[in-house]
Amino acid sequence: MNRSFPLILLFLTVSTALSADELPVTVLPPATTVAEDSSSSQPVVPSQPDFGIELPPVDASILKAAKQQASASTTATSIGPQHIAVKPGINELMPIAVGHLNRLVTPFEHPVVTTTSQATTSTKGKIVYVATADETPVTLYITPGDNQDIALSLTLIPKRIPAREIHLDLDKDSYQLLNQWQRADTANRTSGQQEQAYISQLKALFRDLGLQKTPAGYSLRDPKPQEQIRCLQDRVQIKTGQVLEGQDRLILVGLAKNIGGDMLELDERSCATTQQDVLAVSVWPNVVLKPQEATELYVVVRQSPEASVSLRPSLLSGGQQ
Repeated sequence: MNRSFPLILLFLTVSTALSADELPVTVLPPATTVAEDSSSSQPVVPSQPDFGIELPPVDASILKAAKQQASASTTATSIGPQHIAVKPGINELMPIAVGHLNRLVTPFEHPVVTTTSQATTSTKGKIVYVATADETPVTLYITPGDNQDIALSLTLIPKRIPAREIHLDLDKDSYQLLNQWQRADTANRTSGQQEQAYISQLKALFRDLGLQKTPAGYSLRDPKPQEQIRCLQDRVQIKTGQVLEGQDRLILVGLAKNIGGDMLELDERSCATTQQDVLAVSVWPNVVLKPQEATELYVVVRQSPEASVSLRPSLLSGGQQ
């Protein structure tokens, strides 16, 4: 009995191995370890050799300033004006843009530019515009109007740079001298403008009178006994016939007749020597008169303030209603 037991066990083992070929087979992916997975998903960084050099630490403020400077250098697109102190009699060198319009801001109200250069210059108010097509230096003298006592000497060096705006600043002493001269020049200009306006107004009055018009602001009336035209010229007969009264002027209108036997040229100045208040004299239509020929004579006289005031009768005293 004991001898037959091993034979039965061997038979069962062989039969089990033979029947295993008939079972379905399922193929599984190969198993990987955690170490192998992590090594395949991350790049391999080669180790760097250590040279034994220790880098010094950098302050954070230095890094910030460097970043700001780099940012400003890459984003800056504007160039501000330049102020240059100038003094009369001393030549100043300054760069300008070639091929562009440059702007010089002067301390003068009416600058005048003197140059022999081929550069183009123009003035507008206090501003002098300069443009040059080549790199030849441009020498300028800038003066305040006709005054040659204050002259700025400039040598402009054309360069291939953007257009420039340059402010010219005078020193204190020159600036005070300039202010004194400009005040006197302004007073002279104002006086000249007023004189020119006065002459233009008188011409307009005479033109209206010649066209037989009553000028605006004047009323026509008969002359008073004391309102007579007097001329110191021989062989001329004067007769005053009309008066045009304005606010501060009187226009005496009369006839001037040649009572001589020859041709006569009327001298308007002879009618202005007898009265200090005569402002202007004119003749229309003829200045040269034949014998017995007459022409109209116009004399503008300044009216005194007392004579220009007219009294109004009071209603309380029985004046005209």
